[in-house]
Amino acid sequence: MNNTFTTRRTGETLATDRTAKARGFSMLAKLGLAASCALGLAACVTPQERHAMDGNQCYAFGFEPGTDAFAQCMMDLHQQRALTQANRDLYWQSHYAEQARRREAQQDLFKQISLQRSGDPRFPVCGASSDGGMDRRTMTWFGPNCRAR
Repeated sequence: MNNTFTTRRTGETLATDRTAKARGFSMLAKLGLAASCALGLAACVTPQERHAMDGNQCYAFGFEPGTDAFAQCMMDLHQQRALTQANRDLYWQSHYAEQARRREAQQDLFKQISLQRSGDPRFPVCGASSDGGMDRRTMTWFGPNCRAR
């Protein structure tokens, strides 16, 4: 009988531990969500706020507001930000162009395979449900596991 009581007691302790862990995890998840929202909102900066931040940065560098050196510092920060954004834009343009090139190469390969399989009864005729695509010049379907009509 004492053994049964111990088992129940251990079961209650395990249940309590699990509940506490679940609450701790839930609290941790809430804190993580709050932190990510705060970081996301911190990334949204108006042009006026950006100008003020740049002014503070140049002042921290030791330039006095109203001097030519301060103005040059402000222009340098602006140009550096513009260059960074241009580089980021070029990166994503090339990334998307590479994806499009790979997709077209895969479609060309599927088309070649489909044309080679023409007349092979082991493969069904290509259609809209095929994995390949549609050749817009001839308006025919092609794919890796089917044959052209």
